[in-house]
Amino acid sequence: MLTAYTLDRRDRIIAVSPEWDQFALDNEGRSACADLVVGGRLMDAITGDSVRMFMTAILMRVRVSGQSEAVSYRCDSPTTKRRFVMVLEPLADGGVRVTHHLEHEELTNLRIRVRTADYGQRALQRCSICCRIREEGVWVDPFEENRNRDLWVIHTLCDDCKQAPLQRYRQRQLRDPPETAQALGA
Repeated sequence: MLTAYTLDRRDRIIAVSPEWDQFALDNEGRSACADLVVGGRLMDAITGDSVRMFMTAILMRVRVSGQSEAVSYRCDSPTTKRRFVMVLEPLADGGVRVTHHLEHEELTNLRIRVRTADYGQRALQRCSICCRIREEGVWVDPFEENRNRDLWVIHTLCDDCKQAPLQRYRQRQLRDPPETAQALGA
């Protein structure tokens, strides 16, 4: 399975792949269908300030460096654990093509329904990259608790997922310092 969208230089969604709507509908996401997102700003479709900052930083790195970047993440449905790789590719006009490649899918006999909490509502933190939730100060995978749940969450990033892109960037800098310096205008 492959879904994709294209952003213009101002991060407006200007196109989605043909599979986009079917994926949204299969995952109880009518609000993510093409007729509701094309023309809109990507950041309006992302919940949680830290998640928006994370995505903004990746988009900026891709545009400044002129190099593609890949980010592994989970995107679960209520009964399925899924691992994707998101590939961001710079376009000549300052846009970015974002492609989501399904790497692994695991059906479960559980139903974990995740809903975004309203402002002021009591909620758990949920990492938008690894899908773990924070309970009593510990990040846990809700599927590993082996029980059906309805979760009200606020979207954020756990410390592990916050650090991963920075570590990958530093490793790439060590491998190719001249290209990195040239891309940054040094």
